[in-house]
Parts: sequence; structure tokens; C-alpha cells
Amino acid sequence: MNSKLIGVLVLALVCFIHEGSFAQQVIAKKSSSWTALGRIQVQHLYNTETNSDADRTNNGFRIRRGRFQVLGIVTDQISTNFQMEVRDNSPRILDAEGKLTLFDNFFLRVGQFKVPVWREELRSSGSLLLVERSAVAEFLVDYNLSARQIGVEFGGHLGKTDFAVNYSNGAGEGGREDAGRTKSDVINNGKLLSGRILIPTGDIFQIGISGAVNNLGKNTPGSDNRGNVYALVPDFGIYLPAGLDIEGGLALGGMSKDFTGKDEDTKFTLADATCRWKSKLSTSRSALAGLDGWELAAGISYLEPDKNIDNNEAMYVRFGPAFYFGSNTRLQLNAEIEDSKAVDETVLQIRSQMTINF
Repeated sequence: MNSKLIGVLVLALVCFIHEGSFAQQVIAKKSSSWTALGRIQVQHLYNTETNSDADRTNNGFRIRRGRFQVLGIVTDQISTNFQMEVRDNSPRILDAEGKLTLFDNFFLRVGQFKVPVWREELRSSGSLLLVERSAVAEFLVDYNLSARQIGVEFGGHLGKTDFAVNYSNGAGEGGREDAGRTKSDVINNGKLLSGRILIPTGDIFQIGISGAVNNLGKNTPGSDNRGNVYALVPDFGIYLPAGLDIEGGLALGGMSKDFTGKDEDTKFTLADATCRWKSKLSTSRSALAGLDGWELAAGISYLEPDKNIDNNEAMYVRFGPAFYFGSNTRLQLNAEIEDSKAVDETVLQIRSQMTINF
């Protein structure tokens, strides 16, 4: 790095620090207000099954998430959310959405954001019960049945019932399907339709039911492998005053043989349950960076990706403690055990992560 660039960076830092005390004077030109948020997550992963002389590393650090988010209030009825992430030095847009409030109880969202499927996926990455989301969540993301998509969503409240219906590309983050895109299995004329209903049962016990169907594959002259991938996803949450949280769900679905190229449709079953118990210390420990609480969490996931194939199930068990340093900083330590019948192998990994929300 040359001296001129270093000088510019130092000057910018000094100006930023100097102006920080006047942050309340910042004016959002076309909004009534802005709120800026950020997140830093540093993660360490150790795979106990990888030998030190293997051609792959077996331990080390990474920047799991580095995020910056701006929430804007344009009017009393219109708000915005823009969030970017730098992961392993690769920047990308996460959320870019506008939300319009209709008739007080309803809304219309447009842009890129999470579709309303799977309770764990809808939980912020800064407050996950375990270090990473479950294998069930990853499975749904792989087939673009959940996570972030580009599209529109209508939802709101009907009495005590919350609902949302989403229509999107179904091609993942940044997946453009506007006219002129080159077709692939995920970039095509098909779309993802998803929805969710949160059944009113009170604050302690919650039940949600989600559904999603995504049209994947492509049709071109002489070739057509289009088919649907779908899932019905009930989930639950139990939040007890004693600091015990339990979340879980079930995903039942399938994939069309036209898309997979198999002789018959693929049917899958996925299940997950995770619990966490939190406890506060009587006083914070200033000598330990403000340590003021701790927790224990554990989760189990079951995946049967194809009922037509014997011995392809996998079980994942995760558990470990976490330590709180105020409400915005947490250190998590997890042991992760994967037992897969498909490869007849059990893998133990040790994952730890520091999360700082600011």
C-alpha cells in the first residue's frame, strides 16, 4: 500500500471520528430518518477428521459475516431496508427492499429479502440459537425454497393471525430473471411461490405453517427438464419465562422426476429441533469485558433426502455453551457431529464464533 493511500485512509478515519459527535445532525435528503446498524462475526472451525498432512486445512479463522445495514423511513407509510455483507472479502447485497403499509394492517414488500419459509431461517444471524443454521435450513436453501429471493410479498394481520404470500424469481440472491437472461436450471421462466401463516397461540407457544413450490429446470429447443420442487413446512417455537427457548420444524416435500432425471419423483423428509437455556449473572464482570450472562444450547437435525434410496439418511447433533458481554456481543462454542449413512462416516467439528452487533 503506497503512502498516499495510507494518508487518505488516515484522513478519512480522523474526519469520521471528528464528525461522529455530530451524527445527530446528519440529514437524510429524501427520508424522514435513517438508522445505521452493523455486525461483525469472526469464526474458527476445526475439523477433527482431517489430518494435519492432508491437502486441505483442518483449522483456522474466517470472517463469517461483516455487515452494514441502513433502515430508512421515507414517510409514515413507506420504509426501506438496505443491507450489504462482506464475507471472506467478497461483497454482496443481502437486502434491498421497500415496504408500503396498506390500510394499517397490511403491507406490500418489493425487492430482495427473505421469503416467509422456515422459522430458523427468518431468525437473524446475530441471534441464532447455535453458531450456524441447521442442515435442514441448508437443504431448503440449496433448492431455493427459502432464504433471500427477488420478488414481491403481500401480508399483514387478519385478527390475531399473521400471514404473508411471496412471489419471486426463486433463483437466490441477485438471481435476475428479467427478459434477456441466459437460462439455467435456476434462471428460467419459472417462479417461486411461498407463503406462511402464524397461528395465534400466545407469546409462549407459537405455531407457523409455511409452503413453497419452485419451478426449476429450463426448456430450450430440443431440451426440457422443467419440474417443481416443493415443501410443506410446519414449525414451532416455545419461549418460556425461565430463559428456555425451543424451536423446531418439519419439512415434507419432493422433486419432480422431470427435473432430477430419475425414474420417479423424489420425496424428502427433514426435521430439526433446537433448544437453548439462558442465564444472567448477578453482576457484570468488568474485568472480563463486561461478561454478564451465559447459555447452553443443543440441536438435532434429521435428513432423508430421497425416500426411494435406502441408507441415505443423515443425522446432525450440535451443542455447546455461549457467553454474553452485554446484549450485543456473544461468544459461542459448538461441537458438531455429522453421522451420514450415505458415506458411512461420522465427522466431528469444533466451531466457535464471536458476534458483535453495533
